[in-house]
Amino acid sequence: MTDTPQTTDTPRGSERAEVRLAFAGFNSACGRLARVLAQCEMVKITGILAGKLPPDWPSEVEPPPLFTARGRFVKESAPHLILAAEGTDTASLPAGEYQILEIYEDSPLALLLEKLTVLAADSRRLSGELQEITAVCAGAGVVEAYSDPLPKLSQLLDRAMALSGAREGMVLFPGEEVDSMRVVLARGERLEAVVGGSLEVERSICGRAFDTGAVVHHAVEEGTEESAFLGVEEGENILALPMRAEGRVVGILALVFRGLPQTRHLPLLALVADQGGLAVLIARLYSELETNVVTDSASGLYNRNFFLQRLHEEISRARRYSLNVCLVFLEIDGFEEYVERNGRFLGDLVISDVGSIIRRNTREVDTAARYQGHTFAVLLPETRRLGAMRLAERIRKVVEEYPFPSREKKEVESLTMSAGVASYPACADSEETLLERALAALAAARTQGPNRVLLYAEGM
Repeated sequence: MTDTPQTTDTPRGSERAEVRLAFAGFNSACGRLARVLAQCEMVKITGILAGKLPPDWPSEVEPPPLFTARGRFVKESAPHLILAAEGTDTASLPAGEYQILEIYEDSPLALLLEKLTVLAADSRRLSGELQEITAVCAGAGVVEAYSDPLPKLSQLLDRAMALSGAREGMVLFPGEEVDSMRVVLARGERLEAVVGGSLEVERSICGRAFDTGAVVHHAVEEGTEESAFLGVEEGENILALPMRAEGRVVGILALVFRGLPQTRHLPLLALVADQGGLAVLIARLYSELETNVVTDSASGLYNRNFFLQRLHEEISRARRYSLNVCLVFLEIDGFEEYVERNGRFLGDLVISDVGSIIRRNTREVDTAARYQGHTFAVLLPETRRLGAMRLAERIRKVVEEYPFPSREKKEVESLTMSAGVASYPACADSEETLLERALAALAAARTQGPNRVLLYAEGM
């Protein structure tokens, strides 16, 4: 079947009066969602990623365009929100300014549908419920969380309290100690005073929700950890909602009520909590990505690109202020033979161990990097040749005495390192020359060694 084109009538950068929604895959829960959302004026269903109209599509709703090509699906349906049926491969969808929510039978959205179907006769109440769902799904903007999820979690906590009428609320993450949880955000005079405090998982209402992954509603009683924060007042309850990411609980959103919370809000509150889990996940992934941009994962040191950038910066600074800069190259002697004897897995452990040794023996202002393969580089700003030689010799000696793993000997074996040192401006007048001469000194050390440190000299 060929794709049906769809024009975009709402520019993405403009103030939009509607939410464009598309389906990737389709199941019975998606069908019920389509039936209800079709009645909301501010929601427009713009496409389905499917070869033919799904059998679960509601007969009373006009079907949107169908797409078989993922690129055209994203481009022409131009969705703000993609609802993906459980099991649909969304990883191969082209990048775009949209969010993806997975729809399965027991998801908060699916539970919410049961209530909305009953409310369909009352258009005003239905519109209010749908607008709240749309605000949570499309307006959460969790991508903006980046490496710090707390601002977005703060917004979600405020939304949950406004929606439910809770008098106080807090967000908790796993604590540094085993079986503990830490309060990272709070609303309300009593709880704001304990931000940064911890509670035991086994004796707390929030801990029970974290352990079981279920929504827990319980009275604040003597003996619970929360009673230390709140005291014990008759009729005061806590609703603890797990925040999930990638199938596991990453935190708890807890709300405090005087009396019982209204059960009709539970599915929507669970959706807010899931948005919180997504904010935590995005922050973690962004932090890992940010680290990987400049870090070599095998050694834990900086990568070559970042090292060359720092070399350029330090030589420019040294030239401007008449400073000294030294460069040390270090290489593991006989590394290829070690890998042949012990395998690539133990070879990776050696790279990691040597990276740790270099990091422990350099200053915070130094730049230590894995240059390539089993060759490492250390950039030493404001350092003279004697200081660089001492550092290289110290690292060489620590590596020589380190017990590296051995498959062949069933115990440990020794490895050594050769090192070459060059200095700016003593023996180089540019970053390129400094690189060449430090590498020349390393080559000479390998030839005269192994297990030797040499300073560059003319003729190397």
